[in-house]
Amino acid sequence: MPGALVFSMAEGLVIPPTLQGSGLAFLSMGFDIKGPTYVGDTIHVEIAVSEIKPTSKDPSRALVRTTNDVKNQKGATVLVYTPLRMMQGR
Repeated sequence: MPGALVFSMAEGLVIPPTLQGSGLAFLSMGFDIKGPTYVGDTIHVEIAVSEIKPTSKDPSRALVRTTNDVKNQKGATVLVYTPLRMMQGR
């Protein structure tokens, strides 16, 4: 399957439980395909926050970078992407 399709499926897994209501903007992303993904594979995403930086204009918002590892049913990493998002804080 194309890496862009795997990425969009991974984002569909990430956004509803973690970003709904707090995500304001998707600013940029690093993208690295590590291995093939085949039709019929099951994927999951492991997320680690790597950077949080408050915005200069509004302290209730922050720039948040995560490292998202997409893994298949065998536990092999097939895609790694590092999105930078603006998020609403408390």
